[in-house]
Amino acid sequence: MYYVDGDFMSRNDIDAGHISLHPAGIPHGPHPGAAERSIGKTETEELAVMVDTFKPLQVTEDAMKIADEDYYKSWLEHE
Repeated sequence: MYYVDGDFMSRNDIDAGHISLHPAGIPHGPHPGAAERSIGKTETEELAVMVDTFKPLQVTEDAMKIADEDYYKSWLEHE
């Protein structure tokens, strides 16, 4: 998913310009607290583009150089 603009309700600490890759078979969902923050909301102020491919994407060496090595930790509760 490419996060373009706005306040990304389902994610914590995400800014415009971030890209996330979720390979098939790896479950994920909203970050801790996001579901609770959505209660009573009727709309969002965000723009994101999701690409669903028929074939797996190939991650390049250049992409790996800028990868956030702690991304998987973003689903842990923050103290």
